[in-house]
Amino acid sequence: MASTDSLVETALGASDLADAQALVEQAGWNQSAADWRIFLELGQGIAVKDADGRLAATAATLPYPSGFGWISMVLVAKAFRRRGIATRLLEHCVAALRAAGMVPILDATPAGRKVYKPLGFCDGWPIQRWRRRGAAPSVEAAPQVRALEDGDWQALLQLDSAAFGCNRGPLLSRLRERSKGFACVAREGARLRGFLLGREGRIATQLGPIVADDEDTAAALAAWAGARLELPVIVDALERHDGFSRWLAANGFEKERPYTRMALGREELFGDPRRMVAIAGPELG
Repeated sequence: MASTDSLVETALGASDLADAQALVEQAGWNQSAADWRIFLELGQGIAVKDADGRLAATAATLPYPSGFGWISMVLVAKAFRRRGIATRLLEHCVAALRAAGMVPILDATPAGRKVYKPLGFCDGWPIQRWRRRGAAPSVEAAPQVRALEDGDWQALLQLDSAAFGCNRGPLLSRLRERSKGFACVAREGARLRGFLLGREGRIATQLGPIVADDEDTAAALAAWAGARLELPVIVDALERHDGFSRWLAANGFEKERPYTRMALGREELFGDPRRMVAIAGPELG
């Protein structure tokens, strides 16, 4: 078991991304180098290195402009696990967000939830990850769904801001670039009823966020996007949307793992879960 006596915390930089991605692969996670760059450009990454400069662990924070920020990407190399490093990194991230006047939020696995509850994190939205491993079934999307266009962007940002709790345009712009082949909107005349963005991952394409007025619209968006993707697909959907979950189960998706959205010292989360059907991913919110 490796010693932690000589470990040093420092800012994660571009030169660390290959090693950080190796930790992702070791953990079996889905993030890509493009995801790491989101944290370098819009948030802050933390690196823990040994005396030889080798990356032992990572964490990241992603602040949002309405008084809250995400904690994610807490990864520890196998040789350094069970040494309290993950807890130390979590405390570092909490302190950084609190110093900036922000409420720390994270999406916890069941094992993580047991750790975070005693620290003061409160349960919020239950979330279920679904995975489609094979090709898309033959599903006809609703006629009001079409590809995202430039003219949709401002209405999309307004709809997302109401659902998520703030304007996260810089993040969504990056997701738009990464989902050009399947990003879509649902319109009823001049009114935007929903949208879907996403991103390619290391082992699967993530659909999300999916924001919609109702579950039928969300299903139509997912059908349109899913029909354009051959590789495995994952969706992190709020459990409250039973109809959307039934649609996923009927169209080749299987449950993989649950998450719980948790906020430190705050029982009421930001945003509107009635419209937030699927999140952008546990690392992004």
